[in-house]
Amino acid sequence: MQNNHSFKKLGKTTLVGTLALGMMVTPIISSIQANAAEGAKGSISDAMFEDLNGNGQKDANEAGISGIKVTLFNDQGVEVATTTSAADGSYNFDNVDEGTYYMHVDTTTFPDNYKLFTTQGFGSDGNSSYFHVAAGETVSGYHLGFYKKAGGTISSTVFNDLNINGKQDEGEAGLSGAKVALYNVSGEKIAETTTAADGSYTFTNIPAGTYYEHVTLPKNAKLVSGEQFGSDGNTGYFAVNSEQQITNLNVGAKINTAVISGTITDKASQQGMKDIEMVLYTIDGTRVASTTTDASGNYKFANLAEDFYYVHAIVPDGDSVVDTRGFGMDAYSYYIQIGADTQADNFNLTLKGNTVEPTDIIVNTDDIAAKVGDTGKIDASVQPSDATDKTLTYTVSDPSILSVDADGNWTALAKGEADITVTTANGISKVIHVVVSEKVGELKSFVFEDTNKNGTKEAGEAGVSGATVALHGADGSVVATQTTDANGQYDFKDVPVGTYYIVVTAPAGYDIKPNHAFGADGVTGYINLTESTVTTYECAVIKDVAPVTVSSIKWINNKEGGNVELMDRDNIQIQDNYVDADNNPIVNIKLYDQNNNVIDLTGYTVTMGDDTIATGAIDGNNVELTRHKAGATSVMIKDPSGRVVKNFVLNITASVIPATDITLDATNINTTIGSTGKINASVQPANATDKSLTYTSANTSILTVAADGSWEAKAEGTTTVTVKTANNITKTITVTVTSPISVQLKNIPNYPDRTIVPNDQLNINTDYINTFGSHDLDFKYYDKASAEVNPTAYTVTSSDPTVIAPKANIGDNYVRLAVQGKAGSSVITIKDAKGNIIRQFTVNVAQGAILPTGVTVANSAVTTKVASTGSISATVQPANATDKTLTYTSSNPSILKVNADGSWEAMNNGTATVTVKTSNGLTTTVTFTVQAYFSTILEQGNFNPDKASGGPVTYYDSIADLSASDNITLTYNTLDAKVADATQTNGRRQFIFYVDGNPVNFNTDYSFSITNQTVLNSDISNNTEGARALGHIEVKVTRGTSKITVTRTSDGKVVKTINVTVQ
Repeated sequence: MQNNHSFKKLGKTTLVGTLALGMMVTPIISSIQANAAEGAKGSISDAMFEDLNGNGQKDANEAGISGIKVTLFNDQGVEVATTTSAADGSYNFDNVDEGTYYMHVDTTTFPDNYKLFTTQGFGSDGNSSYFHVAAGETVSGYHLGFYKKAGGTISSTVFNDLNINGKQDEGEAGLSGAKVALYNVSGEKIAETTTAADGSYTFTNIPAGTYYEHVTLPKNAKLVSGEQFGSDGNTGYFAVNSEQQITNLNVGAKINTAVISGTITDKASQQGMKDIEMVLYTIDGTRVASTTTDASGNYKFANLAEDFYYVHAIVPDGDSVVDTRGFGMDAYSYYIQIGADTQADNFNLTLKGNTVEPTDIIVNTDDIAAKVGDTGKIDASVQPSDATDKTLTYTVSDPSILSVDADGNWTALAKGEADITVTTANGISKVIHVVVSEKVGELKSFVFEDTNKNGTKEAGEAGVSGATVALHGADGSVVATQTTDANGQYDFKDVPVGTYYIVVTAPAGYDIKPNHAFGADGVTGYINLTESTVTTYECAVIKDVAPVTVSSIKWINNKEGGNVELMDRDNIQIQDNYVDADNNPIVNIKLYDQNNNVIDLTGYTVTMGDDTIATGAIDGNNVELTRHKAGATSVMIKDPSGRVVKNFVLNITASVIPATDITLDATNINTTIGSTGKINASVQPANATDKSLTYTSANTSILTVAADGSWEAKAEGTTTVTVKTANNITKTITVTVTSPISVQLKNIPNYPDRTIVPNDQLNINTDYINTFGSHDLDFKYYDKASAEVNPTAYTVTSSDPTVIAPKANIGDNYVRLAVQGKAGSSVITIKDAKGNIIRQFTVNVAQGAILPTGVTVANSAVTTKVASTGSISATVQPANATDKTLTYTSSNPSILKVNADGSWEAMNNGTATVTVKTSNGLTTTVTFTVQAYFSTILEQGNFNPDKASGGPVTYYDSIADLSASDNITLTYNTLDAKVADATQTNGRRQFIFYVDGNPVNFNTDYSFSITNQTVLNSDISNNTEGARALGHIEVKVTRGTSKITVTRTSDGKVVKTINVTVQ
């Protein structure tokens, strides 16, 4: 894998990387925008907001959402920084080092009253995709849109709980008109509604909180059940949450079954009176309800509340009350006390109106002449037109002849006479006389001598007298019998219409000749006789003829065989393409008598066993057998008396016409995988005997072909289909199958898109990252017109999902294969819905650089002394990281110097931190506390004014311990000017050095140097070998600056430097 290219550029830029695939691909531009400024650190910013219009962008009128925690991680998963969205929804990460990162949103910090609506850059797990931050860039485009959750909803029902089980069962209707009120915990009414026709009620958009309900039922109902309701109609307190659906606040009520009912009757007709208005009042005169009487005069007021009532009937003008039950004559009822289940029925009234009596009847006819089976209607009306009762009744004098119904509809049943009487309610009547006659027809025709034996009566063919003609009913009974007259005529007159048949018995010397009307037995078919004359049943008879002796039967007009004698043969064999000498498909046969004369075949018949194979006919004096298809059929020839003259078998064998060629509609087929079609092939000539074809695919993995030539393309490639006749004539069709889609690998950093070819090889590393910063191979499908194809119609599988694994489709037309980070090879197979392989290729994943994931040190805190040395023991994780290079940096090399290999040297007392960093920027630290080399360094001024007697010594300007000090200031003292003589010592300064409480030896173990001997003059008599052996550096001072450097003799290392200022 090549290193990612990094770049700096002013203005807007895009984030790209590089991938070695053994191919050229074009980088995809990320949707994440970044603005760069030369040389600065990067930043990340965006906002969380209320997405009112759902467009995934924060618009001007959309408020930010605060308090959402966002954490930034580098591409190794190490947390870099955490922030929380501000009041305006914004969040920012500033001073971000150049590198690859991802963010995580803590979903537990989403506000309770909001719900996630739209996302950009973040997945469902709260993680963003990888993105790159370059120096000076501001990256944005990672945000979440929310919508405010709706309030809760209460939907329940008030119903008629018939069985008082607290549940609305089948048949228990809802109760309308119940009032339901919603109260908050403080008793304030929040909302009120009335139940609908089905008893349902609903409260919507209820703010989250605690509430109770109160139900007020209609007066005719009382509360009997309700799991959440008490007998006072109140629920207990219940909580409503945002978007919560509450459906268990149902109320079971019992509706009163109390009824007031009765009937309003007409005095004259004793029938109920329809549409009389009835009004119900309470005792105080309040109108409760009204109704009208039904067709039977009944009325009812049901489900009444407990109270006192009365009913008022609105009597129509012209009517008056004549009888009552429960009512007064003023049409007002008594007061009625109604309990829950009172049944107050039989509150009845009888009314009487002004009656107009009928005076006459008008009918549309006087007498009626009908035939059996006729129908009609008596059109009668009562006079005057305003008669109160216009009822008419119809009666008939003889129901066996005529029937009549209540509406005057009549039917003629039998021959005869009858009267229909029409009568009014008051006894006025009219009589209509009806005469019913039968419907009759006539059957007449002839029995004639059929001299030419064609079954049809023609000119010159005389009638035959003396034939018996019997007319039979459909049941076989004889209706009438006649004998034909001198003209051969018969005539059946006045025959009732119906179904008949005729039987003719020929006179002596004659036989029946079958024709269109009569069979050989002299019987017709059924005749449906109507009111008409039927003259078409002519019966043909022929005179008896002495049998003719058949001496020879010859197959004549045979183009190939001449005249063939058939008398002694039992079969004839021809082919199905046989034609006679006249090129007709007919076998011609003639019969000869003993004198070799052609026999007159009048009256002869020919009968075929299977007339689908051949048909037989008598044509003049020829027997003609017309062939139709291959097969065998019996042939029977009979003379006019029915005697069998010849019985034989006609065998028709199939002729063979070989195939000579194959016609194809196409010799080349170009198609796509999954397509189907059919090869249109035909055998030539069109009348070839065997037109069967076989179809063979040279490569069934590319194309399969069925026995009927239908084919299906299975895989890419070129193959042939061989079409072959039964006699091995062949034609070849070339078939080229291509994929219906092209598969393109996209989003490869710094390379163009690549079209995947069959059996392609893609070579990548385990650390592959696409242009969007994710470890995915991104593909898209395109059709032949280069339009994107929705990939859901295809399936993608990996032979080794531990190396390359297909990812779920997210609806953006990409097919993503996750690079799992494991080296190996996997065969990727794309199939269509039928299971056909559309494309197959191999992804070879080489082990890429294994980046360090961390670095540890043996000791993260070291305490040492100046001039000490050592080495930092650091280990890179994982152990197989490709690059284990470490760099070591001291925060203060003047205190601790560290080398490239981690070896170190303590230079001066103090604290320094060494940062240990991997090649990819992961760090850890070692804190060094460097203690002073010398455990104690004392300084004091020393002057002895009485050297001879040893003192007393004067000490001045003393400093208790300089071991941890690099800089000291001494105050010049007048004693410093004293010069040694016989009576006094020098005025001098003593620097005394100790290691672990013991004075050092400046003669053997240590040496010192002084930069400015004028200020610190060690060339004095006091600076003796004995003083140096006790760790003393003795100097005479003047004003100015100088430096004392102490060196360890054993290795030449400087172990202490003191900058001295004398002022």
